Amino acid sequence: MKLSRGFTIIELLIAMLILMFVMIGFLGGLLNYMRFALDAKMKDVMDKAVKDWTGYLDSMPYNSSLFNVSSTFGNASCDPVTNQCSFENVDSDGDGIPDFYDPYNGNNNSFWNNPTNTANWMWISPPYSISGSPPTVYTVAGKRYVYTAVTMATLTASGKETGRAFGITSWYFSPVSRQYKYESSLLIKRKP
Repeated sequence: MKLSRGFTIIELLIAMLILMFVMIGFLGGLLNYMRFALDAKMKDVMDKAVKDWTGYLDSMPYNSSLFNVSSTFGNASCDPVTNQCSFENVDSDGDGIPDFYDPYNGNNNSFWNNPTNTANWMWISPPYSISGSPPTVYTVAGKRYVYTAVTMATLTASGKETGRAFGITSWYFSPVSRQYKYESSLLIKRKP
């Protein structure tokens, strides 16, 4: 009669240790996948926010009371040939983002812990909203938010108002790198 022999306790411990390392690697990969998936979802929400606000502002009549607020960038001029506007050359904090599209005064990555402390040139600043408008803060998951703000400049030529320019900016802080990510759009409404 042949005696069958089972695994020793050492062999079982080694097998469990190998299995534990495989599971830790798998869970680490799963967590990274979830962070990258959340980052992609936040980018999609950011794109939607810019489109929602651009469509909303574009749909409003020029003489709407919504536009009767004082321009955050005062009077500006735009070159119809190059499509360059004077407000796009102002970068007071030197971060490479024109103030017209920049929600923060300073290094944007340092606002990770206080994302609603926006610069004073923002026309609509989270968490404020205009009645009937898209939200300025989109909740993506848990405490992950996508923010939206608008700036406005009155366009003038020869001292007369010719239209209004709106800078729509949406941003979030990446769950992967904690870096500031944004998308901006320029909407120009010509005076009828």
